[in-house]
Amino acid sequence: MQIHVGLEYYYHHASTAGAASEYAQFSSHPLLPSVAFGFPPTDPHLCSLVRHQLFGWFRKRRLKKILAQPWPEKWDLHLNRNVRLCQKLSQNEIQALQDRTKIFVAEKNWEGLEGLDVTVEMKVTIAAQACMMLLGVDDFYFDNVKTILVFPDTFRREANDGVTFGAQHRSGEAWLGGPIVLSWRDALRGCRNEDDGSNVVIHEFAHALDGLDGFMGGNITFDDQPSHDQWDKVVDHGYQELVAAKKSGRRTLLDHYGATNKAEYFAVATETFFEQPGKLRKKHHDLYSLLVKYFKVNPMKWQ
Repeated sequence: MQIHVGLEYYYHHASTAGAASEYAQFSSHPLLPSVAFGFPPTDPHLCSLVRHQLFGWFRKRRLKKILAQPWPEKWDLHLNRNVRLCQKLSQNEIQALQDRTKIFVAEKNWEGLEGLDVTVEMKVTIAAQACMMLLGVDDFYFDNVKTILVFPDTFRREANDGVTFGAQHRSGEAWLGGPIVLSWRDALRGCRNEDDGSNVVIHEFAHALDGLDGFMGGNITFDDQPSHDQWDKVVDHGYQELVAAKKSGRRTLLDHYGATNKAEYFAVATETFFEQPGKLRKKHHDLYSLLVKYFKVNPMKWQ
């Protein structure tokens, strides 16, 4: 994934504590000599290259510092008590989860709403659940999500479905290009009950993954075109089946909320994939196989 930021990042960074040390290391960047005479460069292509290279350099240094910090022992208490999904991970997977969680906690802007003080327990619990989804992926930490907004309980939103207009109680939201919004009570309840197929943190961060292409429509990206084509067919068929089941009142493995649209179908399927992998593989084998390919993990081995 390519991430571009303005050169203002450097100027802001250099104005903080440790500016002299930062500048000394910055000055030794291998790209700098080629643009030293006339920095920043005026050529738009060169400017883009410099911008990308320098951001990557700063980011790697920042992440290296975070990873160098030891894993706080108190955080194990939060994982063991709250994040039941991680209890059967291998030692290598535990290490990977810890690394991703440290970065996630440090990198995100955490804000409590309605007077809530966001505690370390809340950050670690939410971050670890989201990072379970990233165990098969390297060097990505939901970079498209900068802020996590946490309500103490369900929150009200004005909603207009084209027919009625009124307040709805919600446990989570994901805004395209914006924050993830969560109810702490529901986030905690979902992660402590690891096999009911309902997890609001996984659900909302599935939307964040869905939005990486700039649109939340359930159209996720695979490494190969055949898988992408198969995904379209499998989701179209499964979604229509779920819509029909909801209309008839027939019980299904996937929550009926997934019949809202294909974006919700993907989010609901992702919840079930991580919390009820055996049932999903049995009932929707093709869907399960594609999700294994997409997330690059097989939750069956954690059961």
